[in-house]
Amino acid sequence: MKFLNPSIPKFLNSSTRSNPIIQLDVQTAYCVLAASAFMRRLKIPGMEQHRRFNRLLGAEVRTESDLRSWMHESFPALSASLWENCRKQADEFLETGVKVFRWENAPFVEEGRGDFSSPRLPLSPSSCPFLPCPAVLFGKGGLNFDLPLLAVFNSRKPRLISPDSNWLKALRSFFRSLDPRKIALAGSTGTLTYDLAGAHAMRSGLPQLLVAPFPVLNADRELVKLYGESASGIPVLSCMLDSVTCSRKQAPICRDRILGALANFHLVLEIRSRGNLLAALEEIQAKSPRPQFVFEPELTNPSNAGNRALLTKFPEHAHGFKLPLTQDSPAANPVQTHCPANRNSPRFSNGRPRVFYHSSQHDDIAWSDYLFHYTRACAGPWPGETYHQYLLNLLDGHPLAGHSALETLVRIIQEGRIRASSRMVRGQEAVISWSSHPPQELFVMRKWNRALVRWTVEPYGVAVRRDILRTLGAKPAIYGSEQVYSRLVESERYRFQLSRSASWRHEREWRVRGDLALDKISVRSQQVVSHELRVTDSFTPNLRSGAGQFDSAVAPGCTRHSQPVDPQPVFPGFVFVQTKEEKARICSYVNPGLSIVALDASR
Repeated sequence: MKFLNPSIPKFLNSSTRSNPIIQLDVQTAYCVLAASAFMRRLKIPGMEQHRRFNRLLGAEVRTESDLRSWMHESFPALSASLWENCRKQADEFLETGVKVFRWENAPFVEEGRGDFSSPRLPLSPSSCPFLPCPAVLFGKGGLNFDLPLLAVFNSRKPRLISPDSNWLKALRSFFRSLDPRKIALAGSTGTLTYDLAGAHAMRSGLPQLLVAPFPVLNADRELVKLYGESASGIPVLSCMLDSVTCSRKQAPICRDRILGALANFHLVLEIRSRGNLLAALEEIQAKSPRPQFVFEPELTNPSNAGNRALLTKFPEHAHGFKLPLTQDSPAANPVQTHCPANRNSPRFSNGRPRVFYHSSQHDDIAWSDYLFHYTRACAGPWPGETYHQYLLNLLDGHPLAGHSALETLVRIIQEGRIRASSRMVRGQEAVISWSSHPPQELFVMRKWNRALVRWTVEPYGVAVRRDILRTLGAKPAIYGSEQVYSRLVESERYRFQLSRSASWRHEREWRVRGDLALDKISVRSQQVVSHELRVTDSFTPNLRSGAGQFDSAVAPGCTRHSQPVDPQPVFPGFVFVQTKEEKARICSYVNPGLSIVALDASR
């Protein structure tokens, strides 16, 4: 794959490193660490701490006697015991490998003078890209500054990401052009884009340096959560040492500014207009410009208008690039869905009940004999999938990486099981939720969840005969108050659903404890719904008469059953989707081993 601007990869891989930070010698680092330990005890906010770090460096404090004199002047309440504790803690920080850095050529402000003491100038990280906050950076790990650094910037995205998003395609194609021997990645955590960049670096061997929005001494624990044990050695920088000193709102802003100042190159994917990220990048480019590679989207909208602003305001340093006209993306042929719920906006229902299909299209199905497990879009990793694997699937353009409701159904079929979850269930017991509402009554349950940014249910899922599920332990949910819960025996509390101002009774929920393997669902004739995928999916049951019949439109990738069908068995369950096209799409990926019912037979 080639860029429309072919000079960008060559330019990136032939550049040299210009290091904007300098590591402090051990004596000066010791003084900064001791001062940090003392200010943490006083609970001094992070911005004020960095103002004092700047003054400490400006006073050229390098020895222990200098430090004690400076601290007595700055903190008259310093006691002998407190001084001794701070000294010991500074030694411990150094023994754990903590390093301290300052900005190269950063001016120092003397006590009572300059920007810090001016009552007219707000003390804000955006007032200057290199000071007053952060005046120093704390580091850990094998920090190697020999290679030039590339940082990736992208405004926050919706939780549900399509593998065919243009910004994600641009990220993939850009990453393919990088030579790990000639460039390194300056990254972070806390947003999907930063996590994607980190996952790519780990897999490809691209050297990386992370700027953390959390204390540097917490880095190993946080990175292992994201990427596993292999992430523990990644070098990290942070403006916080051992405790959180910035607000949750301010920390990401500081993180982005530090990244922008550290990196020799900026890759800009989609930046919103009038946002904090655009303001940080504009400020850095105005005071210390560096090459920026800015993705040029086909259409400008509020989510990417910042790209045009950078290209227009800094034409000498901002280099636009586009995706090739022919894109051999590995995300071709994703599992598409016609469900209106996947448009991720309540406006498509206009607040009115929506009937997704007419029940007369399937009047051979005894709907009341079944319970229904509805799937829905899954933002982030599926149950049983690690976050790291989810990131790699997005980077690879895996056709199921979008995690739509239909793709979630394919995942269930692939695994041969429905996974239980304890989320939103009282206690720790994991359950599978079912409903006695058939799909034509979906509007009764379907609501827009603003907090989760998705619909509560979508018209995809698995139907299983109620009597079979009863033998597997299915029981109706128990709705009631806290008093009702307190009267339940321990073994029945998994069924409880609190019902007060917001009642859930309309969902008519049933629950089964633990995972459900699909091969447990059997019929009297020993037919088995097997996750080994040996049973035809094109068999559509006549459930009222007990006789089976074949669907005349056999989906691609699905084969007719070659043996005559026993007229006696009652089919135990089926998969349901919205359209015939979606039915064919499922069969192109897996053989479900269950009949597939297209709810809207006209599409």
